[in-house]
Amino acid sequence: MHSNRHHVIPKSRIPRIYKAGKNKLLSNWLVIIVPIVQHNAFHAIFGNRTPDEQSIFLKRLCGRNGYLNKAVYDAYGTFFNCLFGAKSFKGMAESLKRWDLSAAIKGNYSGKLSMLLRVLNKDVRGGIPIKKFKLN
Repeated sequence: MHSNRHHVIPKSRIPRIYKAGKNKLLSNWLVIIVPIVQHNAFHAIFGNRTPDEQSIFLKRLCGRNGYLNKAVYDAYGTFFNCLFGAKSFKGMAESLKRWDLSAAIKGNYSGKLSMLLRVLNKDVRGGIPIKKFKLN
């Protein structure tokens, strides 16, 4: 199985000043190795959202019953099937944890992570166009 590097905090959201030099916050501690096909499906669904934003976004894709909206599944089911074993918010949220940093890494880099989250730009791009489905 082929794999590649997934930046848990999207590089595209990190201001240039924090990508190199003395202010550098971007490095290998932000990377997890994931299967390429799942990585592509992940970004097709979530775009460049952070882990917290992904959870909120996933909740919006689900109805009040806690299950993935049928219209969303009909349009993007291939990606959801590739990435998740369940269609419930609870099941998908549990699977989503695999795409975040471990508790140990978060603890080891808590200072850098906190700083990084403060400087992220708000330029969320890609993923499922939620307005298209008229979801709350």
